[in-house]
Amino acid sequence: MATSPSKDSNPSNKQSTSFPPKRGQIKARIFESLVKTLSSVALKTGEALGRIRKEGGGGGSTSDSPPPSTYNSDMN
Repeated sequence: MATSPSKDSNPSNKQSTSFPPKRGQIKARIFESLVKTLSSVALKTGEALGRIRKEGGGGGSTSDSPPPSTYNSDMN
């Protein structure tokens, strides 16, 4: 008795058809990638600013008293 191979055991006969993505999926993927990229950049920027502030850099004026004035009214 000879047995014939079944249709399921031979995967080369199967044809896989691929359909284009559903409407809006491409835009959704693009925006998802954009959001991930922007959030990563914002996170890295925030971390860098935090390190600069902890180190005391940044050049911001944070003194409590104003600088001495050079105005003198006794010059007349």
